[in-house]
Amino acid sequence: MDRIWSTLYQEGFERAFQEMKLDYHRAPLIYLTKEDVVAGLYMRMRALNKAREVKTGRYTMARDGRWRAKKGEVRQVQMSPLHVMVGKEMEDRPRADLCFMDLSTMQVSVTARYSRKRPTSLAGWRFETGLGISVVMNTSVQYAKRVNTRTGRASKTEGLKELEKEITRVISDLMGFERSILLFMDHNSLFTKNELEASFSKRLDPYTMRMYYLTPRSGFHITGRRKGSSDQDDQ
Repeated sequence: MDRIWSTLYQEGFERAFQEMKLDYHRAPLIYLTKEDVVAGLYMRMRALNKAREVKTGRYTMARDGRWRAKKGEVRQVQMSPLHVMVGKEMEDRPRADLCFMDLSTMQVSVTARYSRKRPTSLAGWRFETGLGISVVMNTSVQYAKRVNTRTGRASKTEGLKELEKEITRVISDLMGFERSILLFMDHNSLFTKNELEASFSKRLDPYTMRMYYLTPRSGFHITGRRKGSSDQDDQ
C-alpha cells in the first residue's frame, strides 16, 4: 500500500479521535449507540473523502468468480475512498464499520448498459488494499469482576466474558485489512491500560493494528506486543 494513503488514514483518525474524546468527556450521552460513534467518525474524516478518478473497464464474471477483461475502451469513473460497511468485493460480508480504500488498487466492472445516462450500471467492484475501522461499544456491562462470598476470590463476570469475545471477533475480522483500528468506547470504564493490554495485546498485530479505548474520563491506545518484547522493554 502507498505510504501516503496509510499516513492520511492514521492522521485523519487521530484528529477525529481527539475531537470525539473532547466531546465525549464533556457530554458522554451524546453517543448513545455504536451507530452514533460510526457516524461521528465518518463526519470527522470526511476531509479525506475526496472523489478520485478510477480506471475501469468491461469484464465478464466466470463461474469461479474470476474477472475476465473484455476488449474495449478503458473508462474513468469518480469514486471516494471512505465508505461504511463494505467488504473487499461488492458481494462480500462487511468486515469493518468504516473502510478507507486504496483507490489505486480498485477495479470496477461495468455492464453493457453503462453510459453517461446510466453511470451506476455496475456489475461489481473490488479492491486489493484497504484500511478498516471498527467500533465496539459497551453500555450494558457495568462490572468487570465479581467476588465469591464464600471463597473471597474474584473472577470475570459473564458480561465481561461476552464483551471480550465480541472484541476478539472484531479483531479477527480486521485482520483482513492491511491497516486497521479498533475503537472500543466503554461507558462503564471497565479496564485500566494495563488490564486492556493484558487482555488484548497478544491478539493485535503489532505492525498493522491499533486499539483505541475511550471512556467518559480517559482515552488512549494500545498496540500488539512484538515477538521478543517484554514488559521491561515497553517501559
